[in-house]
Amino acid sequence: MGESTELERAALAYGPYDLPHMYEVVEGVLYADHYFFHLENGILWLRHVRKVDHPEHTHLFIDGDSGGLQLAGNVQRDLLEVVTETLDRLRATDGLTFLIDELLWLNDRGDIELNLVKKKG
Repeated sequence: MGESTELERAALAYGPYDLPHMYEVVEGVLYADHYFFHLENGILWLRHVRKVDHPEHTHLFIDGDSGGLQLAGNVQRDLLEVVTETLDRLRATDGLTFLIDELLWLNDRGDIELNLVKKKG
């Protein structure tokens, strides 16, 4: 298996929703201090997160002001196992293969705007 030592269980306070005090706390797996994987209704999500700066809440994070990515659907297995396999697969895939095999063939996909060409000078 992969480098599961970089993974740890954590919680994400997600919200606020309709009212400023309405939050949902979800359990998940933290990767590289800023990336949070969690399952919601069988969907594997990846979110950028920020750590809550409080000494008693060492494994609590908040959303990092970015949209989430849905990585897989109909997941019925252990989250840590699924995340480990997903990371192993992504590490073994080069960027061009990922663009062609994954992004280009998404179901019901509209145009995706990337900025891969950087200005020189």
